[in-house]
Amino acid sequence: MSTLPVSIMYTQDGVLLQRIRGYLHSRSTVRHVNDPSELELLLHQHHDTLLFMDLRAADCMAALAELVKEFPDTVIVALGAARSDPGLKAASAGIYAIEPGEVDRLRLQTLFDQAQAHLRLQKENRVLKEDLQRPAAPVAPLRENIAPSLYHFSSAFRRFDNIGIMLESIVEGVASCARVSRVAVFSITPAELYCFRAGIKCMEDTRSLEFKKTHPFVQWLQIHAHSISRSMLRHIESMEERLLIEKTLDLAGAEAILPLFGRERLIGWLCLGRSSSGAPFEQRDIEELTLLAEHVSVTIENSLLHENIAIQKALAENLLQAIPVGIIATGADGAIRWFNSGAEALLNVAAADLIGRPIERLSSYIASLLNRCMAGEKAVGPVEWTEPRTRRGLSIQIRRLQQHGQCMGAMAVLNDLTEERILREKQNNLERATFWNELATAISHEVRNPLVAISTFSQLLPERYSDEEFRTQFRDLTTQEVARLNGMIDQLDEYANPPKLEFAPVNAGELLETALYKARNGDVISQEVRVEVESGLPSIEGDIVVLADSIARLLHNTFTAVEGNAQPRVSLRAFAGEIGTGRPAVIIEVRDNGTGIPAELREKVFSPFCTTKARGVGLGLPIVRRTMIDHGGLVTIETGEPGTVVRLSLPALYNGEGVSV
Repeated sequence: MSTLPVSIMYTQDGVLLQRIRGYLHSRSTVRHVNDPSELELLLHQHHDTLLFMDLRAADCMAALAELVKEFPDTVIVALGAARSDPGLKAASAGIYAIEPGEVDRLRLQTLFDQAQAHLRLQKENRVLKEDLQRPAAPVAPLRENIAPSLYHFSSAFRRFDNIGIMLESIVEGVASCARVSRVAVFSITPAELYCFRAGIKCMEDTRSLEFKKTHPFVQWLQIHAHSISRSMLRHIESMEERLLIEKTLDLAGAEAILPLFGRERLIGWLCLGRSSSGAPFEQRDIEELTLLAEHVSVTIENSLLHENIAIQKALAENLLQAIPVGIIATGADGAIRWFNSGAEALLNVAAADLIGRPIERLSSYIASLLNRCMAGEKAVGPVEWTEPRTRRGLSIQIRRLQQHGQCMGAMAVLNDLTEERILREKQNNLERATFWNELATAISHEVRNPLVAISTFSQLLPERYSDEEFRTQFRDLTTQEVARLNGMIDQLDEYANPPKLEFAPVNAGELLETALYKARNGDVISQEVRVEVESGLPSIEGDIVVLADSIARLLHNTFTAVEGNAQPRVSLRAFAGEIGTGRPAVIIEVRDNGTGIPAELREKVFSPFCTTKARGVGLGLPIVRRTMIDHGGLVTIETGEPGTVVRLSLPALYNGEGVSV
């Protein structure tokens, strides 16, 4: 329920009701009623309110005179024709205003604002008059101390497992201890709203109340942090604050409100109705009730904490059950503590048959991986594995669970590889078909040109055989074109039949020197290459010949890229870095200040037969990429106007205790 001012409308006309609600939606909560007895109940609950009466409604005129007499503080606005008999009778009854049923928005809003100002002035005058007329308060008889009665609801403190039942028990206990007939408890929710949570004999409107943290009443409780009752309102100097508290008491149907504070914030409040004797709450009563509220505060704060933990636990459990992978978790003792629905489906076994049992009961292979991980071995995975029970291909990853360095168990994450393998096979078939199409196109282009040249010279040879210069040109051309064909075949053979890798520790400085020598290939190249190797670099585990060939290919590309540049620059650098998160690596960077890779080719540079050269099949970068994959590394390219930077990230070599340097 909104905390906007409440207005009441008596009508049987749904269209009129919707119009009035639409006009006042930002100013008031309009309560609809079409029964005179129900109207009286609402007016008893909402003192000093604005009432709209539809003069065409049944029993309207009969009820109007009684309402004016019984509820003089209610501002009544009649809706109907002012010159009609009902309108004239309503005017003679002394109502606030008469407006036509088709009143426009602006006029109705202006009338509403004026009525609210009238109600506010009326309230202030009434409060001041009551203060002047109130006689000296007699000494109230002492109530029976409530402290011995705390046992009536002490059992509720143990019901943290169900906050709803616990709060109902608390309000019953509070009603018994405080000897009141009506109790309501409001508490904060995860949405940061103060809402009704439990109550006895509370009005329907009270149950729908909710307050934001910025609501004036909430801020007043946070600032003043003390209990309040109707008999204590006269001690509040600010008329605005007094009316605010009185309005809140009216909305809750309460005689007293006791704030409930936790360790750091306002967690809610208790609303108490009249005492069973009908006597008002005095200062001594409030002091004893405040003691009761402190006990309730501790209980509710703990229950809210328990509720939040329960919600988080339920969310985590649902998440782990819904996640589309298999998850198995064991405790430090090796017993299965978690086995989600994904694991049930992948392994074709019920969780109920495994929870609390040793992991060996499920699988000796998984048990071995989990136990080794708990013993401190390096995390495993992902590794592919065929589950013998279902013959399904799975991937498995093992991680150690620990807190503050203490092992709490281990977790296995299972993925079904069936769909992945099907998709991979489809992708491989597609890539294979694309490869052969591109290969046929490239070969036809590269082979046709030298064959055409050789064929042309061969046809002219019988006629010009006596021409020594022609024979020399024919020999040179044939040798050159055959060499081109051989080079292309060598590249294709190298791409199709990669060399067998021989892994060994590789020093970064030695690798760069070897690569630079291969790039120059014994030739005298005028282009200078700046080589820089960071000191203290760890070793790389790899094949130095294959790695040097890849770097040499990159250097050949840089030499071509800077041709014609007035101030060409090529650099080769090795420095420490990371692959992913926390994996030490050696980064080898090849940089030039050439024109860069054309924009239309940047997305395809690693595809076979993608080249900017007039001749060639463009297998250099694909071979470099495959070499990085074989070494567990990564290749990235940045290109643009300043030139091109190619970075090769290669994992650093471990010696069992750390990075080998």
